[in-house]
Amino acid sequence: MLRLAKRDFLKLAGLAIAEKLVPSWAWARPAEPTESDRKVIIVTFGGGCRYQETFAPEGLRNIPRLVGLKDDGRFFRNCANDGVLSHYNSTSSIVTGNWQRVDDFGFGWARSPTIFEYFRKATGVRSTDAWAICTNKSFATMGATKVRGYGEGHGANVVLPKQLLLEAVDEVIKRDLDQGVADRENVLRQLEGILNAGYEGIGWTIFRGGRQLDRQVRQTLKRGLVEYIYGPEAPNSGDELTFFVAREVMREFAPRLMLVNFWDMDVAHWGAYSLYLQAITKTDRLCGMLWDEVRANPSYRDKTTLLILPELGRDGDQDTANGFLNHRSGDPSCRDVWMLALGAGLDRGETDRRIAHVDLAPTALGMLGVAPGEMQGNPIPEILI
Repeated sequence: MLRLAKRDFLKLAGLAIAEKLVPSWAWARPAEPTESDRKVIIVTFGGGCRYQETFAPEGLRNIPRLVGLKDDGRFFRNCANDGVLSHYNSTSSIVTGNWQRVDDFGFGWARSPTIFEYFRKATGVRSTDAWAICTNKSFATMGATKVRGYGEGHGANVVLPKQLLLEAVDEVIKRDLDQGVADRENVLRQLEGILNAGYEGIGWTIFRGGRQLDRQVRQTLKRGLVEYIYGPEAPNSGDELTFFVAREVMREFAPRLMLVNFWDMDVAHWGAYSLYLQAITKTDRLCGMLWDEVRANPSYRDKTTLLILPELGRDGDQDTANGFLNHRSGDPSCRDVWMLALGAGLDRGETDRRIAHVDLAPTALGMLGVAPGEMQGNPIPEILI
């Protein structure tokens, strides 16, 4: 597998906050770093999945890793999404602690600060301590807002692996011109398969928010991705590529706060129930691998809390034979999901009482020793012990 030096990976990601691009007056004076070394990783079953295909008795076979980990953590049976049942709004509600109602294709910003901005502004940590790594290509603005006093200068590095891979597709067929045409075409097909894994397709309009990658950084990134595709651990889906990037960030920078957005299960919109189930099982496997990395990595072991939840559910079958196709009905199958918390500082067991997506933000900040701002969510006491 391609191994990257910190400096090279930072260039590869190309998205670290560039302080020189922000005027000095826009920077708040940082506070002294906190003594806490607690780390928090939020993982979303992006795209949405229902209880009946996951933690309902008939769905347990689809999530063997999470079932095996459940007794080691705190399982919340009733985690509710009371907001807009769309991808951007659901995930931005999780990371802001307030229900958001904005453009759902990444053309806008959440209307209240994110946990990344609160964390970095309060502690004065570097930009490499906060990351959002997202399969969903419309999440370019998920790491920061335009709220006065916050913004990109305090936000997370946002990496959209599938967007970056899109630019690498052309590079694959240009590399090693003496290589057989058939081999290059096979790799190209593999790349296209990754890009088509979600409900996007190669022709999906991509919004490039925030700072643009310069040409050198973009070329460096494409070279790195192409090398990875040729490597022994080559992924076959967008979510597997997202896992690779997240793991590399953990190994190279050991950030204290991360959002990892898996999203392949939104393939359900295509109407193939079997592909939807396969994507759930794949996300389950990747969550297990991420937890394995937490336990094996000395920078994370015994000091990290992993919070795993669907960003939303999907429609029930009471009104249609194929409810899994969409997620806009507002019925309980869409709104009522679950959350599994693993790792440091947990009271193990199960909780039946209702929590909400917006409760994660004040909880995460509490674990990091940061006071939350004005939020609709409430800290979760079973985690804050």
